[in-house]
Amino acid sequence: MTTDKHLKYAARELAEREGISYTAARRRLTATPEVNVSASLTGTSAAAEADRESTPPRLYPIAGAVCATDCDGTVHPGGLCRPWRPEDSKAVRLEVQRAARLPIGRAGELCNRFEPPTATYPEGSFFARDATWLLDLVYAMLTDQHPEFRPGRAELRAAVEADDQAAVDAVMEPLDRAAARLMTKEAERWWSEVKPQLDAYADFIDADDREILTWQEADDRAAIGRLVEKWRRRWTKSRNTSGYMEAPGVLWLAPKSWLDDLLVEQHGGHGDGARIRLTDGRPAVVYAVEWSEAGAPVAYRVRELEPGQYGNAGKLVPSFRDELVSRDQVAGELNDA
Repeated sequence: MTTDKHLKYAARELAEREGISYTAARRRLTATPEVNVSASLTGTSAAAEADRESTPPRLYPIAGAVCATDCDGTVHPGGLCRPWRPEDSKAVRLEVQRAARLPIGRAGELCNRFEPPTATYPEGSFFARDATWLLDLVYAMLTDQHPEFRPGRAELRAAVEADDQAAVDAVMEPLDRAAARLMTKEAERWWSEVKPQLDAYADFIDADDREILTWQEADDRAAIGRLVEKWRRRWTKSRNTSGYMEAPGVLWLAPKSWLDDLLVEQHGGHGDGARIRLTDGRPAVVYAVEWSEAGAPVAYRVRELEPGQYGNAGKLVPSFRDELVSRDQVAGELNDA
């Protein structure tokens, strides 16, 4: 980034913060050379910055080619490494690239894969697809708080460059499992456990003052910041079309279904919406799947199927009462509708 571009970016930031025009902000910056441009980017006051020794903006060249996974910077002295990203692998399908992108990208690919279009919603349910960013935020929180869930860059790059979506899913599986265990369809657990965790993570991001060492970290931090802003807005009350004050919220049920379907596809079992028969003879429909750290499902949250009423006589419809059953209590798929 050139010095002029630094100045333009700083002027935009100052104009937005001070509520003045871009021209006025640029004039203020150029008229006070003792104030470092970086001060306007960080919000440092002119008085405090004037006490410091005047230093010009520092320019950091970036490596022109994608670095090897084990690059330590010696091959391009004085420049920043350019870590590999899925979009750097050009000769692969777009869906494979998206499935490997974090913090934003993989959630959208899972939504495209498991939120199929219907006659009513040709592009899938709008409300379910609108929850994609929530899964992005969950992925960001888990990889930030638990680095062991972040996929290895070498393994992920090999899977992407092989144009193998199944291999990408295998590399991402620890993170997907952690997200599936965190997400829930139980209202009580969502409001008492999951939402407070995301609130605490949002507070952490707002106060995060960790040093940013690479441009990739800066991009990721900005992307997570936008997710946090969206999270805040969804729980901020505003006046709806009926004139009442309410928070928009988010359809937090949807991402759990995508994760369950993904893991069932990999390890077998019964996915969301599958009709099963329990060992005691009762028919039921799978509402959610419970996972351990490895292997097939360990339990299912089901809703018993009951004879329909009010014009649906003879049909089996799911009740609204959830029940947790172990894998051993499932006899098999239900063949009779």
